[in-house]
Parts: sequence; C-alpha cells; structure tokens
Amino acid sequence: MAMRIVSFCMGGAMLLSAGCVGVERSYPDKRYFVIAAAEKIGAANPGVGDPKGVLLVYNLRVSPRYEGRSFVYRRSESSFESDFYNQFLVYPGAILTEEVRKGLAAAAMFQAVIGGASQLAPTHILEGSVNALYGDFRDAGSPKAVLEMEFFLTRDTPANADIVVHRRYSKSVPVNGGSPEALVRGWRQALNEILAGLVADLEAANVGSH
Repeated sequence: MAMRIVSFCMGGAMLLSAGCVGVERSYPDKRYFVIAAAEKIGAANPGVGDPKGVLLVYNLRVSPRYEGRSFVYRRSESSFESDFYNQFLVYPGAILTEEVRKGLAAAAMFQAVIGGASQLAPTHILEGSVNALYGDFRDAGSPKAVLEMEFFLTRDTPANADIVVHRRYSKSVPVNGGSPEALVRGWRQALNEILAGLVADLEAANVGSH
C-alpha cells in the first residue's frame, strides 16, 4: 500500500509540473527601430553656382561587430552583448546608407545623388563604413550612444579615381536613461552631427557646386 501511495504522488507531481510549463512563462515582445536623420542637414553656400555633377553613394560597409539587427551594448572594456528584443527594422547598413543619400540630396550640392542601381554616370563616388554603432553602458550612470563613420570621396576620371575627401567622424552622445528609445535618439543626434560635418567638409573641398 505504501508503495502505491508514493507512486501516485510522484505521478501527480509530474503531471502538475507538465501542465504548468509554457502557461505561466511570458516573454517581452520584440521591438523594431530605425535611425532617421533630420530632413535638412545643410546646404551648399549661396552664390557658388548651380549644383553640378552626379554623386554615387555606395552601400555602407558595417563592422562585423555591429552589422546585425540586434542592438549592441558595451558593458566593459572587453564585454559586449546583443539585445534580442530590441532591434533595427532592417540591417543598420541599409538604414544608414539611405539616410546618408537623403541627407546629401537635401544639401543640394550635386545635381543628383544616386545609388548603385542607377543608370546615370557619376562624376563623384562616396564610399563609407560604419566602424562603431553601440550603446556605451560602461558607466551605468552616464550611458552614451556611440556612432563612428568613415568616408572616402573620389572624383571619377577616365584615368583613375582621385581621393578628394577622406574623413572619419566619431560621436559619443549622452542619453537620458538607458531605454532603447533614448539610445535611438542619441544615434539620431550623432548621425545628424556626422552628416553636418560631412556636408561642411565637402563644401570646403569645393565639390559638386562649382
């Protein structure tokens, strides 16, 4: 009799445990974000003539550390982690490439700003890379949104491609709190500042409008 009672209780416990698995457990929903630059970053200096030339902007290359859709957080000098539940809507290289093209088109320094699929013949080519894109949480009380981008502008000539501008821009923007929304706002500010710097450097090199 004692053996039967023990066996029944163990079986009942197993059934109760099996019935609870997957019922009470819950997970947060995934959330998706984009980084959208300001509509107007800068413009060519007035009086320098109508915009001329066609600028081809190649797709940006992204460091393998940050090329995935999941947000990346830096916790220490050598420790990084990815966030499965907060992600970019599409891969960050595609998002940032589109924003760079839109920003340079709005600056009206060139007659046209195109992508690789265009049939227009470019006079200038812009190549770029995203070297850093993460949330810096090494100091828990002072989180930052980090974005580093590097650009090469070349003039497309029959003989060779001359490098006209080479610049690297690194921004670390303090964010209010550690929420994903705050981090995206910080990346947006960093992108706006980088595009403003790029436009200013292109103007200084007297490309496009001349």
